[in-house]
Amino acid sequence: CRKEMPSLVKLYNEFKQDDFVVLAINVQEKREIVEKYVKGNNLPCPVLLDVDGKVSYGYGIRAHPAHFLIDRQGKSIGQALGARDWASIENRNLIQYLVGK
Repeated sequence: CRKEMPSLVKLYNEFKQDDFVVLAINVQEKREIVEKYVKGNNLPCPVLLDVDGKVSYGYGIRAHPAHFLIDRQGKSIGQALGARDWASIENRNLIQYLVGK
């Protein structure tokens, strides 16, 4: 996930005024390591901790990174497993469509 965070942050910054939210979830790393990474990379989005992996297991996540697209009503409308270039034209167009731009 660390390699793709810059493109995800770029996408977030472009669409945050459109109620687009990014929640990063770190799985099974110590809080101190995650806090250092967040501060060192000046991440603008919240990073949640799944310290024991139970949340990931509950959602059936077997690969990392895993991405979920959730609409304004809280309904999951898509998911992607594995690394992505979130700043690519295809992904920007997808988010643009989803936020109604």
